[in-house]
Order: sequence, then structure tokens, then C-alpha cells
Amino acid sequence: MLVVKVEVWPGGVQALAQEIGRMEIENVSNLAQISDYSVSVTQLGSERLGVCPIDVAFIIEGHARENGAWALVKRVVDRL
Repeated sequence: MLVVKVEVWPGGVQALAQEIGRMEIENVSNLAQISDYSVSVTQLGSERLGVCPIDVAFIIEGHARENGAWALVKRVVDRL
């Protein structure tokens, strides 16, 4: 499983870190060279900042594993 965590570090202080989003991507094709992935994405909303909450799940189909993790993350972000 690939997990991408988004944190805010107020003032750059790690001790004050707050998780504001998470992406979980699970290969559902038995690690085939061309794989399908189950995706879950969450994001905390902020009315003050005008940021909408996100809580979605979907499938990414036909990703060539040789393209790497960042290409897969981009495909997920492009679906949001």
C-alpha cells in the first residue's frame, strides 16, 4: 500500500504538525506489471480558507508499475 500524508507545520515547527489530508493507494492486481489500484483520499475542509473537505474512493485502472509511484499519485490527483 502506498500512503501519501499531507501535513501543515505551522511556522515550520514539526512538533506542531497537523495532518490535513491522506491518500491511500492499494494494488488490487496481485502486483501485475499493468495494475489496477483501489484509492481512498481524504482532506480536512477549512471554511476560513475556503477549502472543501474531500472523502472519496475510486479505482485507477491500467497503471504501468514501471512508471513509478509519482505517476500513480498524479493520476489520482487528476481524478480529484
